[in-house]
Amino acid sequence: MTLPSATTPPSSADVALLAFANGAEWAARDLYAVAAGLAVFTDEESSMLVGFHDHHRAAAQALGGLIGADAPNVREDAVYNAFRSQLSGNDKGAILDALRQLENTLVATHTSLVGTLDGTAGSSLVASIITIQARHAAALALIAGRSLNDALVNDAVALAPGATS
Repeated sequence: MTLPSATTPPSSADVALLAFANGAEWAARDLYAVAAGLAVFTDEESSMLVGFHDHHRAAAQALGGLIGADAPNVREDAVYNAFRSQLSGNDKGAILDALRQLENTLVATHTSLVGTLDGTAGSSLVASIITIQARHAAALALIAGRSLNDALVNDAVALAPGATS
């Protein structure tokens, strides 16, 4: 295996994939804003959800910065709509499970991108985002009282640009 000697910028094909990831991160940010505002959560839990909101915003901003002028910097509505209806009511466990599924879906999606991207700059950025989201998923599972297996296993299916949910 030959390692690249320098960081390479995103190719034109990468831009479309990174733009989708950018939109998915904005969707996650918006979903966490909804969740953090729910009365079912304690102040401490809401603060954690706001922190996760901020992590997704930072990921979206980093992806947008890498893409540059072609970055959409708007949420991917298909991602938002796939999870929004699950973020209501008084069943805290169900809401945390929905957020965990969101995180696991983003981990699966971003993992599929890492092997597809041509540029090393995009691959390394997306890889760094994956580790944070995997930690989010584990934390959400444990706070919801799920098993360690639930916290560590990710059977989510990756999203694809242009696919609707």
